[in-house]
Amino acid sequence: MNRVISLIFILTILIYSSSCDTIKEEPAVNTGEGYFSVIQFASDQWDTYHGHAFSINKKVYFNGNVDSSYITTLDMNWGTVLKMFFETDISDAKYLDQYEFSYFRDATTMTDNYYYEAKDKSLYTKKLQIMADYYTDKIKSIYIEAGRDSKIGSKSIKLFYVPLDVINIQEMETSKAGEKKEMRIEYDFMQ
Repeated sequence: MNRVISLIFILTILIYSSSCDTIKEEPAVNTGEGYFSVIQFASDQWDTYHGHAFSINKKVYFNGNVDSSYITTLDMNWGTVLKMFFETDISDAKYLDQYEFSYFRDATTMTDNYYYEAKDKSLYTKKLQIMADYYTDKIKSIYIEAGRDSKIGSKSIKLFYVPLDVINIQEMETSKAGEKKEMRIEYDFMQ
């Protein structure tokens, strides 16, 4: 009798555990969340590194002129830098189906690459590429292209971030009158 009860108990556990595995393998239902969140990633980086005084070589390139200075992360104007990245965030559910998404694994660089490209040219964020280590999922770099056209001209930006290595912000403005303005700010972390 004890043997029969033990067998029933073992069979019940096996049936239950196999049913749990089936549930886990079902595809996740879309919960309304959007694409990758630049804002959430920046928040995680801020929480991790805030308060650390990393040395930085700041270079400003403006219309062919270069100015450089040494600062620390405690001296940076983070509001301006983060605002530019936050404006490119496409994680809101309203952006679902607004971007072509592709993924590929690069065995040479050992990265998973996630690429978003705007389907509609009027969207501010045109391209977003995330490279992550395919063993740890740790983000190795983020590259973003964004911009707008208006009646008086156009403005485009390119943003590039490698954690604790470089932040690169490039702005280009052109007017209908033909005037051009180009500025690039590079923050090189010194380690």
